[in-house]
Amino acid sequence: MEIKDTDASNQEEYRYDITKEDIQKHPLRSYQGNIIVIDKEENIKSAVKAIRKHKCIGFDTESRPSFHKGEKHPVSLVQIATDKAVYLFRINLTGLTHELSSLIEDESITKIGLGLLNDMRELLGERREYRGFLDLETIAEKNGFKKRGVRALAAHFLGIRISKSSQVSNWERKELTEKQIRYAATDAWVCLRIYDAMRKAPDIEL
Repeated sequence: MEIKDTDASNQEEYRYDITKEDIQKHPLRSYQGNIIVIDKEENIKSAVKAIRKHKCIGFDTESRPSFHKGEKHPVSLVQIATDKAVYLFRINLTGLTHELSSLIEDESITKIGLGLLNDMRELLGERREYRGFLDLETIAEKNGFKKRGVRALAAHFLGIRISKSSQVSNWERKELTEKQIRYAATDAWVCLRIYDAMRKAPDIEL
């Protein structure tokens, strides 16, 4: 990670920048803990009950990729990470149930992720305000990070590299592959880890 000197003559001033080459130097890591895939509606209630024991959770979504202009697919997967497990809700099979939507909209539980506005629009529709969400990208921008994606932040705060190779894959397939499951769990888990590191960093303003 390079800490850059600011120059008053520059239109853009950043405290931190990192190259793709520098990211590649970090060890590749993925979530190795307990992953619970929920693909039946009757299993959602117990999963939500377990998640509600935590005040901060990692949050992400996945959708089937679009390859043509104007093509758009609804959210297929909602990923929620706690410090005990990662839950993968296959809402293309179960639907967005009342229990899950109530959890997502609960202001008392902080949902931590990156680029959350689009996720919320897809899940909850257009609104003036979404409550109970904390976007790491917004924190990174406020603190002068030039690159604010999950790979750059994971490299800076955790010293690890995460794979994005399964991002463009079919999240509506009948059975998710082991690679997809690991990738999806990692994306939610790493958001929680990055936030923990941000909170402990003396030079980061939340």
